[in-house]
Amino acid sequence: MAKLKDSYARALLEISEEQGTMSKDLEQAIFIKNALDSKSTITFLMNPGVSDSQKFALFDNIFSDRISEHMKNSLYLMVQNGHGSQIVPALDEYIERAKRRVGVLEAKVVSAKPLTDEQVESIRDILRKKTHMDIEISYDVDPDIIGGFYVMVGDRVFDATVRSEMIKMKESLKRGSSEW
Repeated sequence: MAKLKDSYARALLEISEEQGTMSKDLEQAIFIKNALDSKSTITFLMNPGVSDSQKFALFDNIFSDRISEHMKNSLYLMVQNGHGSQIVPALDEYIERAKRRVGVLEAKVVSAKPLTDEQVESIRDILRKKTHMDIEISYDVDPDIIGGFYVMVGDRVFDATVRSEMIKMKESLKRGSSEW
């Protein structure tokens, strides 16, 4: 299934680039994803007892003139191919790739305690300097990490938690080294 979402995302990226509508399509993809990202909607789209024309009518009712023809055709194609369950994952993949192409990177910060606005901005500035991209930060609090925080950017994790430091110290002590 990962190949399917990648294929649909890649095809939509190619269309966006060809038509020069990447930023507009990115906004529309976020709008579509948010509108369709519910269990009941996905169940409806996957239901073999619901005709494709009924599914298309749902898209027309929700989106009418709010999305481009090629975005609507991409949705139709996924439904026609029996891949309604892949619409949201494909849009997620498209959104991530399109954001990178327009110079925006998503980062998720998880900390033991709420961070101040200044701390979040400091993390954003550091990431912006390292990546040379605009950074969108989502933020969660997880008291189980004891102290500190970690940042996830794509498939990379920058770990500044107390737990990770304790693990490093433990491994260092096992090796007989006093450096951690």
